[in-house]
Amino acid sequence: MPTIDDAVEAYFAERSIELSDSSLRNHHYQLKQFRQWAGGAGGLDDLDDIAPIDLSRFRRYRSEDLNSNTMYNQLCVLRLFLRFCHRMGWCDEALPESIVLPTRAGRSRDTSIDPDRVGAILDDLERYEYASLDHVLLSLLWTCSLRIGGVRAIDIKDLHLDDRWVKLVHRPSEGTPLKNKDGSEREVNLHGWVCDVLRAWIDDRRPDCTDDYSRTPLLTAGEGRLSRTSVRRHVYSLTACGGLSEPCECSADRYSQCSDSVAPHDIRRSSISAWLDRGTEPALLSGRVDTSTDTMEKHYDVRSETQKRELRRDAFDM
Repeated sequence: MPTIDDAVEAYFAERSIELSDSSLRNHHYQLKQFRQWAGGAGGLDDLDDIAPIDLSRFRRYRSEDLNSNTMYNQLCVLRLFLRFCHRMGWCDEALPESIVLPTRAGRSRDTSIDPDRVGAILDDLERYEYASLDHVLLSLLWTCSLRIGGVRAIDIKDLHLDDRWVKLVHRPSEGTPLKNKDGSEREVNLHGWVCDVLRAWIDDRRPDCTDDYSRTPLLTAGEGRLSRTSVRRHVYSLTACGGLSEPCECSADRYSQCSDSVAPHDIRRSSISAWLDRGTEPALLSGRVDTSTDTMEKHYDVRSETQKRELRRDAFDM
């Protein structure tokens, strides 16, 4: 019977063929929590040590730190792992099915940001920090509804500013994979004002540097390509309650803990919802933002039922 660690490695060896890089990272993180608990407070080493009561103990342990939506996601990954173990003949079928999933708090979404607030931040950036790294980053995240992986993957050569579009390219061997691999590659139209910001950044403010693969990244702070963590840090800072380059007015120790701050994915979610609220056809928007219309409805549409009704009224001229 394999150890828990060996079984997890076997699980990832199989799932790496079908999961995107970002999904694999998520599964690694979720199972890391179980592995750490099992090897510590759980007192578990091998798969045959795990009983349904242990899964219940783990759920109680994690519930002290997680909300119901996050707990739901973590237990779903754990159940997928244990179902894999059952297929391998390493555990009884009843073990994964003994996991009781919590009721999620509403539909599958977390935080959003009001479009007017994003507009105000962009106005401040245009006035006080024109063509800065923050200005470029937020302009692209908001107007193009990009994921972190997409915005940091852009090289200067991918930009076609005279024709106002950018090409997103999946380059996994060079550190910039896209979520859906080759399926995420696409050409995205840019607003004219965004092109002006990008030109000014490239011509006047961008540090002259390359990344570890001798590519020329659009987003850089002077030492190679901007990391995923740095993208998050910049967005948390931009959306925190203190305003541009100011400490938080609340008691939060870090920008990420500020009740006003949002993550890059929240910018994407709110951006997609704003496009929908303006009446953009979902099937057309789907290609721009690299997600299906079903996923768009379930995960990204943060409009209220009243907003949807008003939009239908305008569409039908009622």
